Amino acid sequence: MSFESDLNRIAAKIEHQSNRRVLRVAMAAFQEINRASPVDKGTFRANWVAAIDTLDRSFDLSRNREDFVDTTSVGMAVITNGAKLGTTVYICNSVPYAIRLEDGYSPQKPHGVVAPAKKIIEDAMASGRL
Repeated sequence: MSFESDLNRIAAKIEHQSNRRVLRVAMAAFQEINRASPVDKGTFRANWVAAIDTLDRSFDLSRNREDFVDTTSVGMAVITNGAKLGTTVYICNSVPYAIRLEDGYSPQKPHGVVAPAKKIIEDAMASGRL
């Protein structure tokens, strides 16, 4: 083997490992945000959307508890199929009251949803769990 082929093999391995880490972090963030979302009728939790390299502000106020599995599956599929090194994964909830919930309006989540989830993910990354 040549030095060049050795470097190419190492670069491919680093790229593969980096892509796997991006995928793990994005999936963990999406799952944690979903898990942490307060539930009344379920509309908020059922409206989390994942997108790659573009912000998806869509929402559907008719979604509820029964839609959790479907919306989670769709979000995870988007992440699985698109998250890799160099992409931006957006996780968005555009229901009209999302900002109020993040600001602590719900007694179920007085510290919001995204900020605590971000801390959990950052701690997991720092400890090597992600």
